[in-house]
Amino acid sequence: MARTYQRKTDRPAADRPVRVRYERREQIDAEKIAEVLIRIALRSASDTTPTGEAGAYLRDLLTTSR
Repeated sequence: MARTYQRKTDRPAADRPVRVRYERREQIDAEKIAEVLIRIALRSASDTTPTGEAGAYLRDLLTTSR
């Protein structure tokens, strides 16, 4: 029998402002940059901006294959 999921802790709202911290490095961390770009795109997936369109497309790619 399936149980419904209930969150036990509060999670910050998805529309909170994005903060960026700069750390000087010799090489970029491509995984972190990709993660940030994916989060921003998915967060704005309902917008009609180019970022929102990319987020909607990415969301469709992630959900239709399952």
